[in-house]
Amino acid sequence: MKGDILISNHSHMTPTPKNKKSFKDAFTELEKIVEEFEKGDFDLDESLEKFEQGLELAAFCKERLSVIENKVKQIKQRFSSLPLEEEES
Repeated sequence: MKGDILISNHSHMTPTPKNKKSFKDAFTELEKIVEEFEKGDFDLDESLEKFEQGLELAAFCKERLSVIENKVKQIKQRFSSLPLEEEES
């Protein structure tokens, strides 16, 4: 059902889309909702539902970006101590 959420396994209990979308799918869906709001295609009840769904998608995307950013930092730290090979001239 639209608007349903699951509580993620993370301790801070961020809502995530029920069907465990990829970041790309969630972002694409969020963009569609924004476009529909910009066109004014919703009635009042549908607007409230889409607004809530948009916030859930935005929270999901923000969480995924945060997780990926932390992984990138960990990878950079892990490899920053390795000596780089010098190119021969």
